[in-house]
Amino acid sequence: MGKAVDNQSLPQEMILTIDLSEGLFEGPTKASYFSNSFQPGLPLHDAIDALYRAQDDNRVKGLLIKAGQGPLQLAQAQELRKAIHAFTKTGKWTASFAETYGEAGHGTLHYYLASAAETVWVQPSGDLDISGFSMESPYLRPVLDELGILPQFSQRHEYKGVMNMFTDDHMPAPVKQNTQGVLNSIFDVIEKEISVSREKPGEIGTLMDRSPLSAVEAIDADLIDRVGYWDEITDEALTGDREFIHLADYAMSTTPEVSEGASRIAVIYGIGEIHLGQSQGDAFFGGRTTMGSDTIAQAISDAIDDDSIEAIILRIDSPGGSYVASDVMWREVVRAKEVGKPVIISMGDVAASGGYFVSAPAHKILANPVTITGSIGVAGGKMVLTDLWDKVGIKWDGVKAGENADLYSANKAFTNEGWARLQGSLDRIYEDFTVKVGEGRGKSQQEIHTIAKGQIWSGAQAKDNGLVDQLGGFREAIQVAREAAMINEELDHQLVYFPEPKDPIEELLENAMGGQMILTDPAVVKSLSTLVKITSPVLKTFEQTVQDPRTNVLNSRITPIGQQ
Repeated sequence: MGKAVDNQSLPQEMILTIDLSEGLFEGPTKASYFSNSFQPGLPLHDAIDALYRAQDDNRVKGLLIKAGQGPLQLAQAQELRKAIHAFTKTGKWTASFAETYGEAGHGTLHYYLASAAETVWVQPSGDLDISGFSMESPYLRPVLDELGILPQFSQRHEYKGVMNMFTDDHMPAPVKQNTQGVLNSIFDVIEKEISVSREKPGEIGTLMDRSPLSAVEAIDADLIDRVGYWDEITDEALTGDREFIHLADYAMSTTPEVSEGASRIAVIYGIGEIHLGQSQGDAFFGGRTTMGSDTIAQAISDAIDDDSIEAIILRIDSPGGSYVASDVMWREVVRAKEVGKPVIISMGDVAASGGYFVSAPAHKILANPVTITGSIGVAGGKMVLTDLWDKVGIKWDGVKAGENADLYSANKAFTNEGWARLQGSLDRIYEDFTVKVGEGRGKSQQEIHTIAKGQIWSGAQAKDNGLVDQLGGFREAIQVAREAAMINEELDHQLVYFPEPKDPIEELLENAMGGQMILTDPAVVKSLSTLVKITSPVLKTFEQTVQDPRTNVLNSRITPIGQQ
């Protein structure tokens, strides 16, 4: 939907298009010979900026959103929706279309985003399934007992439920209470914003509880405006000489030139699970990206040392991970603060546990109302497999040098002394965590302890309890960074990415060949790109099959939010 264009050939009348089945991409746009062919989704922040530019572009006659399919995260959807809503308020033609808003569920978030358009369409056979959100987790203790696996874990404190799936056969009451509060907060935000767009105050919650609705029922409830097919809405959109232009192509074609003397603001993305070493990512196959301490710490350090950089925006979307790795990055944020270079945290969908640890000393912390944050706590321990080995007839034997060399061996339970050592380690980490958060937030350790203990919070709740300074997304974080750096309102700014983004094809070859190949021939790149497109589905499936998820002591207990 939409066609690629260069900077010189945008039509004089165009309808911008967004296809949510492509997904949304967090991170700097990848410079490539093939524009959007190798983006792992619609570049979120470029797309949002483009929508605001399009408001004043007389060539842009409207916006068409194809919804109903594709992965969406809450905070990303909220940031994009805000930009769509602002575009709609200009009076330009805006419409959203879906074959169905939920087929056996999963329509709430797509409809939430689509409802920002002036006119909402659905196919005649489609449903409107906006029954809300759920968070659920498996509890494995009965099957572990059956297998002869003993989970020996401890946590700080009662709300830190990341290991409960192994130690319990149900969701503990404190965890359930905390999780329900977060879900209620998110639901209230979504319900309110839909109510405003559809001009139905106080009615949306009742209608959601009646879901799923047929297309006719949704029309009668004034939640859908038109029932029709894709060809019908495209015919309506393309009157006269209008053409479809993909929003990502429009964004790249209309990026404003940076004026001479523009202030420079560093942007660093910390996405994924936190670990020691280099960040890992997959530019092509949609694999998991990670937040490596070496990569992020070096990026912050480089921004500190660059005298042209006036402020740093650290965009975090991470459930946490390694305590030590989090501490490495925390130190660099503190260093930036010490030299007077403001660091602004922009929280994405999740910035919890280790993700919050890194954020705590920043000048300002911004989160979306539906961001999940907090989870200030720690958990650790091990699985003991001795009974399992007995069941299957496997014997282990060995030697050691050092009394505690086998402390975390899966082949023996903790001794009383070993268990005490684990408790001491968890106490020390929790103490360090809460002290550092208190220092960063200007609160006592006891004040932090009250809202810590492993509790998660929505962004809206975190604003109320002081873990977050301001509600807003990446766009608002830029304005806060300008204010913190005291950049003159009349001066332009330039966003500078640390580390510098690589061409995705070159990045692929560097990963495959140890960085020994540099691409200069477009013909070679084109051939490789074709190969990547053909093989990526197989490789993605293989990656998902062999991946071994890890558990780290500063992980949050965030369970994916299911749309119903």
